[in-house]
Amino acid sequence: MKIMPMLLTAKLTALSALIISLAACVTAPTNEDTMTDADLIQAAEQKESAPSEGAQQWVIGYHHGTEVVKSFQCSDLCPQNTLRVIYYNVADKAACDSISGVTKSILVPIAITVMPKDYCFPKVIAQYWGE
Repeated sequence: MKIMPMLLTAKLTALSALIISLAACVTAPTNEDTMTDADLIQAAEQKESAPSEGAQQWVIGYHHGTEVVKSFQCSDLCPQNTLRVIYYNVADKAACDSISGVTKSILVPIAITVMPKDYCFPKVIAQYWGE
């Protein structure tokens, strides 16, 4: 009767080792570096049709662990007065500085006028958006 508990213990140990090994092979995806500098440059240089109405934005990846957003800012004359911006999604200038981003104030269309808005750009594509 002592053989059964030992056999069961051995099987459970082997099964536990197998589960641990499989868990080590299958890791959860991270938000780290899904975009390279080259990917950011390609996105900045890409010609795209502006949306026909309203502002639109979405996350396009992560660069050095920071969320990168592509945004179309449109005023009342879409798509003629539409601005496309690719930027880091951070709270403020201090957060931008802490990740070596470049803060620039960009004129954004609002109704029939424009208004300055600060964005944090990845350094590699900051030159694509003027002051």
